[in-house]
Amino acid sequence: MESVVTTILENDLVICELDPSIPVLRHRWLTKPSSQGFRDQLQDLQKEYLKLKKDHPNLKWLADTELLGELTPDDEKWLEEVWESLLFIDAGVKAHAVILSDDIYADYSMEKFKLLADSKFKEIGVKLGVFMNAEDAYHWLREQE
Repeated sequence: MESVVTTILENDLVICELDPSIPVLRHRWLTKPSSQGFRDQLQDLQKEYLKLKKDHPNLKWLADTELLGELTPDDEKWLEEVWESLLFIDAGVKAHAVILSDDIYADYSMEKFKLLADSKFKEIGVKLGVFMNAEDAYHWLREQE
């Protein structure tokens, strides 16, 4: 029986779907949000993750940031000081993959997020991967326990 991908949330900024075959909550930015829009959307996605995790205890996270754009220094700081804890401590995400864009300036924030989170959360079993395409990200996510 084939898994059906379900849309969980969709608006002008982001589309979020559940792919139960892995299982993974994946979200794709559709455009560059404002700082407040970025933060609000991520917090909304975290709430959806918590709901879905009840039925999918090994739920993984996939962020497609190809259209996200470059983050402000304040948003980078927010990722480190607030988002990492919301994601890895409060929600308990253990496998997180990011699909990067072709923009090296935009990718810097995501690479920095990965490096910082890798070192901070390694002891609680968090694994992070950064990829240039969905195929590689999905392959890696399938390998994560």
